Amino acid sequence: MKKSQDLEAWFLGMKNFFGLHDYSENMKATITTFSLKGKACSWSKDVKIFRGIHEEYLTWSEFEWLFKNKYLSGRYFDDKEK
Repeated sequence: MKKSQDLEAWFLGMKNFFGLHDYSENMKATITTFSLKGKACSWSKDVKIFRGIHEEYLTWSEFEWLFKNKYLSGRYFDDKEK
């Protein structure tokens, strides 16, 4: 649970950061994937390979959907409520 909370905090921090800057959707995704560390970085690279996504075409919306499905699932939020 702690790891998921850390990932949620990191993700919300990225969203807040983008609220202060006027980046394109592609630049947001690039900045975000560049800042990933450890297993999340490996996951991001694998997702791009398996889904055939080129870095320059990945949008923030796509990244957000992929990230939430992997790390911030409904189960995480159900557990968090408890």
